Formats: sequence, C-alpha cells, structure tokens
Amino acid sequence: MSSTEKEVWLATLASGSSGNANLIGGSDGKHLLVDCGISCKRIIEGAGELSVSPENISAVFITHEHIDHVKGLMMLIKKYKIPVFASLGTLSAISQFKDFSNEYRRFMYKLEADRPFVFEGFRVNAFNLPHDAAEPTGFSFEKQGVKISVCTDFGMVTDEIENGLKNSNALVLEANHDEHMLEAGSYPYMLKRRILGNTGHISNENSGKLISRLWNRELRHIFLSHLSDENNMPELALETVRCELRINHGEYEKFTNIEVARRDVPSEKKYIRSDVQPDEAFSHLPINLACE
Repeated sequence: MSSTEKEVWLATLASGSSGNANLIGGSDGKHLLVDCGISCKRIIEGAGELSVSPENISAVFITHEHIDHVKGLMMLIKKYKIPVFASLGTLSAISQFKDFSNEYRRFMYKLEADRPFVFEGFRVNAFNLPHDAAEPTGFSFEKQGVKISVCTDFGMVTDEIENGLKNSNALVLEANHDEHMLEAGSYPYMLKRRILGNTGHISNENSGKLISRLWNRELRHIFLSHLSDENNMPELALETVRCELRINHGEYEKFTNIEVARRDVPSEKKYIRSDVQPDEAFSHLPINLACE
C-alpha cells in the first residue's frame, strides 16, 4: 500500500453504553478524537497503542453530552488543553456538569450543522441526529479524497443523516439492538419505548437498510458500533447487516469490510483508500476557518 493510500485512517477505542471513543488520523501527525466516553487514562492508553500521543490529538469532536460520550472530557481539557468542538446545545449541556470549570470555556468551539469548515486539513461537517439529547450531531471528516463518518445514537433515519453519510469511504455506525431481543428482554417498559422511539437508538435491521442504501464500491470499511450488551450480540448484528447488503449488493464483500467495534479494546488502524483525487474532492467545497 502506498504512502498516499495510507494518508488517512480510522480506529475505535471503545464502543457501547459503557463508553464510546473513536480516533481519526493521518501520516501528517494530525489526529481527531470523536467522543471520549471512557476515562482520560483509557483514552491516552488506547491512543498510545495506536502510536498516538495526547500532544498529537488536535481536537475532540463531541456528538452529544451523554456520559458514555463525554466521561473523559473534563480531564482531557484540564491535562492537555485540547480544543473541543460541538453544537451550542451540547456545549451548553456540558457546561452544567458539576466538574465543569469556567476556565474550560476558552477551549470550546461551537459548530453548526451543515456549515462545513476546515480544521487541520480535514473538511469537517456536522449533521443533526434525532436523539434525546440537547443538540446531538453526527460528523463527517474529509481529507486526501477520503471521507470518514461517525453516526451513533439516533432513533430513526432522516434525509439529513443520509445526506451527511453519503459517499463515505468509512463509517462508524450504530447497530444498537435486535428488536426481538429488546422486546423480550428485562428492560422496563418505558426504557424499551425510549430505545425504540424516534429519538432513541437504531436497530440492527434499520442500520443494515441504511448501509444498503448508502453502499457503493468506494465504501471500504464499516464499524458497527454502540451495540447493546443485553439486547444484541456481535454475531447477530453482523449477520443482520450482511443479509441486507447481500440482498441488494451481492458483490459488496469484494469492496467493503464490516466488523463490530469492540467494547473495551482499541481496534487496529484501518487505512482508508479512495480513488477520488484530493484536488477533485476539495475543489468544490466551502471552506471556513474553525476558530475564526
């Protein structure tokens, strides 16, 4: 694999209701953390296993304020002064946390859905998600003709989500539960309704249908993420998604690898290749400075 092909990579550090964190990087030493729902110590250790030091994490992008997405955030800011990007609603909710210090505000930057900007060579775009949080967003990051998208914690698929994810070369996408396991499980009725609701979490089947609509030969790697420990199984999530793809895209396995993001163990780096040339990918994009 050439150095150009190895320019951009994706890895997961943790996934699930116990904590979510993803790392995106490149050979230029610029790395982005997407969510930090595990302890700061575990984030630094996990990044270290991928040969990424905290000094080389350029920013943290937060999808929403639930603890399984921000557990390590305060300590990351306190120890490493890492900039934080999130929607205004998410930043406002974080500022209400007991361990929040007003000193942290100078490291926080507001972003808005569908207002892309360039940060550390990545073209960043946020899109709204239907979830029971203040102002949740998914993200896409484009660099060197490669688009990596992260989309978890959403109760239904919207046009905005599909538009935000289309033409991705790699995905971190929720496949939270099997509906039959959830309905038959031990969760209280109201919790089941929350999960199944439009602002809850997406099922294996609906995740598979979404991937099938998004699929093309340039989609290289998919991490199925945020699996429920009680209402899902990795093998079931994988097979459900694969079945949806086989029905509509029988040749998908020649082009696309699918795996379940592990709950407590970092993945390997997944180097993402695209046949789109960088100039072609960026020449038509609006550019704003992140911290302007």
